[in-house]
Amino acid sequence: MLRRKAAGLMAGAVLLGFAGVSPAHAGASAEGQFESSISWWTAPTESRRWRDYNDTWDYTGIYFEGCRSDDDYWGYDYASLRLWKDISAAPDRSYGTRNNYCGWVDYGDPDSAGNYYFQLSDVGNGDWIDIRYVKVAW
Repeated sequence: MLRRKAAGLMAGAVLLGFAGVSPAHAGASAEGQFESSISWWTAPTESRRWRDYNDTWDYTGIYFEGCRSDDDYWGYDYASLRLWKDISAAPDRSYGTRNNYCGWVDYGDPDSAGNYYFQLSDVGNGDWIDIRYVKVAW
């Protein structure tokens, strides 16, 4: 039973690989990425912008490691981040908000070339976050 389940999971992973659909953090197929850190961010702080030419079907995502907030009692819980597409001479377009619990969060494939950024919209415990290592990939 376990062998069939493992074989099914492997077959699914192979099919996804052939279809070209993969999370951006999965490796060399990512169109682009940058690494950084976050110091003393409060809502509504924004990340730097990056250009996504939408040459691949990779998901856009953000990874956090070494997370803390100013809540000494409860500690870091999550950071709510909204993915935006920067649109000149018009309101920016939102691609949704996800909670990052100190790990990887995928936002799917925006399927549209343009300049993107993340905006901190909420902190689970406290008012600010400090993240030792951040990786954004698309």
